[in-house]
Amino acid sequence: MSLRDPRSGAKQSSANRRLLRRTIVLLATTSVILGCGGFGLIAPPTPTLTLEPTRTVSASLTPFQPAPATSTFLSTQTFIPSPTFTPTSTFTPLPTSTPTVTPTPEFIFQGPGDVTIPILLYHHIGYSLTDSEYYVSPDEFANQMNYLFMHGYRTITVEQLTQAIYFGAQLPSRPILLTFDDGSETVYANALPVMQTYGFTGTAYIVYNYIGSTRYMDKDQIRALYDAGWEIGSHGISHLDLTTRPGKQEDEIVSSRRRLESYLGVPIRSFAYPFGVYDDTSLHFVKSAGYASAMGLGDKSTQGMGNIFYLYRQSIMAETTLDEFADLLPWKP
Repeated sequence: MSLRDPRSGAKQSSANRRLLRRTIVLLATTSVILGCGGFGLIAPPTPTLTLEPTRTVSASLTPFQPAPATSTFLSTQTFIPSPTFTPTSTFTPLPTSTPTVTPTPEFIFQGPGDVTIPILLYHHIGYSLTDSEYYVSPDEFANQMNYLFMHGYRTITVEQLTQAIYFGAQLPSRPILLTFDDGSETVYANALPVMQTYGFTGTAYIVYNYIGSTRYMDKDQIRALYDAGWEIGSHGISHLDLTTRPGKQEDEIVSSRRRLESYLGVPIRSFAYPFGVYDDTSLHFVKSAGYASAMGLGDKSTQGMGNIFYLYRQSIMAETTLDEFADLLPWKP
């Protein structure tokens, strides 16, 4: 017969009590995590979306013009432009295009899945010396913005669109995205002040090698757009047709995001295919680079999981009349 030290039983009981307390704490913590949705979201099959905790913040038809080398969950707050920001522009919107931006748009829950959101594509808002079709005059642009506002359209961000497609989101009843490719200085000088009149914001897709070159925005101007509530996306390093330069695709797509984020100090969450063209390789690099979406071309306003990496955009050209502009939109008066 062995004699058992009674103290060993006390120690065992104490250890059992500690183990029981740890189990209870672990179960309570797991319950809190599950209750907060920690394991409730199942990522869609294509691809894994990482919405970084940043502020809310295209495929171009412009022929290639060599230039010297020289990421969030949506916010529903109304953007109020910084009172200290004054664009360097001499353009004044038409007197009839100056409404008081007071109406509160109706918000409805849209998504997940397909959503109806038109995306418009601009390049230059100014006057062309060579009659380029990619220049929309400031007067015509002001008329178009006035039409959108008076017919209930309100701008959203690419991040809000992505959120709606993946998870669903509260959006204006008539949401619209305004995008500007290449980084033309006319976007800062002429488009920004008009859009601020209506409380609109946009997304500028920047070609890295164009920054600071003649007729294109410099770093400070791009940052001013961002500070005014705009999003900034990548349009590549050199504006190449990615389908004809396979050896350049990784640099144009992956490196452009890293360089733009480093140089501008802003999140880059969306890519725009130059000339609106892509192939399987470029699509692979867009996904692997961590972009949440990509912009293409198209004549539809329905966006969804099937085209999250080739969102449909409709180009607004110099010859686009106001009636033709209205016909592109899904909601009529």
